[in-house]
Amino acid sequence: MKKKSLSLLIVSLLTVTGTLTPIQAMAETTDKKIEQQDKEISALKEKQQGVSAQITTLEEEIASIYDKGIELNRQKTTLTQESKQLKKDIAALDVRINKRTEAIQNQGRNVQVNGQGTQILDMILNSESISDAVGRVQAISSILSANNNLVKQQKEDKKLVETKKAEVQTNLAAVEEATKQLETEKESLVAKQADLNVLKAEVDSETAGAESSKNELLKQQQQTLKDQLAKEAKQKEEKKVASSSTEEKNTTPTETTTETATAPAASDVPKESESSSSEQPNSGNASTDPGNTGTGSSETPTDPTPTPPSTSADATFQALNALRTANGLNPVSWDAGLAAAASGRAAMMQDYQIPSDHWNRGDEVIAFMFAPGNSVIMAWYNETNMVSPSGTGHRDWEMNPSMTRVGFGYAGDVIVGHSA
Repeated sequence: MKKKSLSLLIVSLLTVTGTLTPIQAMAETTDKKIEQQDKEISALKEKQQGVSAQITTLEEEIASIYDKGIELNRQKTTLTQESKQLKKDIAALDVRINKRTEAIQNQGRNVQVNGQGTQILDMILNSESISDAVGRVQAISSILSANNNLVKQQKEDKKLVETKKAEVQTNLAAVEEATKQLETEKESLVAKQADLNVLKAEVDSETAGAESSKNELLKQQQQTLKDQLAKEAKQKEEKKVASSSTEEKNTTPTETTTETATAPAASDVPKESESSSSEQPNSGNASTDPGNTGTGSSETPTDPTPTPPSTSADATFQALNALRTANGLNPVSWDAGLAAAASGRAAMMQDYQIPSDHWNRGDEVIAFMFAPGNSVIMAWYNETNMVSPSGTGHRDWEMNPSMTRVGFGYAGDVIVGHSA
């Protein structure tokens, strides 16, 4: 009868383990997919920021070109006004030039027709005195000088007109050329901006798709946890029925005592943890149930535990929130200070010895040789190879409705969780 009872208990344990393992493996695969999606989303957001920065730079360059265009238009307007004024000045100069030309021509004809050169000589020779002759010479010299000045001014005015015309034409041509160049640059920048806008739209679409995929994975993770909880409840009920059937077959107190004493051997709990547990008082929940700790089963070896990043992307943190959400509880937020404290505690336990003060605090859970993420979260929830005074301390810690912040620390194969 003793052997039969023990066999039935072992079969029940193996049945539970065999059923939960595929679900846990599926959850861990989902965790990895979510982590991959987070990396992809992060890369896309960096790309998004880069494209936005390029668009901003182009917009600034386009704005600069618009400013230059406004300045060139202002210069063009000024030159156009100067050109109009210059045309008026040229028209006035042309009038003066025409008058001088007419005067010079008339003077030339007068000399030819009237023999003005002979008259000038006669005027000098017919002088009444030397002083009269000198005066007449000076008068004649003034007339000739005035004529020379008239011719000189005529040449200078014509040259000035030509210079101003050339200057205005040069300035207008320069403004027109600069305007064309700016238009070309503006068209090029606008085309680049359009390409970048298309690229930004594509990156935005990819980012939205990646975030949507992540949300789907989170939903799958929650559904997996719900399925696991439902199966666990069913298996516990089956186990309870099997235990009841076994107890009915056990007719002597000796057999019952032997069966009860044999059951802990199948859970593979370390002796140190058992002795620590027996020395502690019992309590009802995580806030008053100090000393939650656990060790991975030696029958099911786990992979070496890497040290995850201490951020809100922590796999254990995400798995905890998924579990709480599946059970109708509010998710908790990541606390870097708690994570740092938990990391320090984990570093103290490389010899797998539980600190003595652990049993006096209700804000800490410990696990040895479990993988981060859903694996350790479900081990705490199911109290798999765990030791606590109440027997449900780890689950109570995870399901504590008043808990708002957590942080997880890692060192080798040790995982420590702190809450507040």
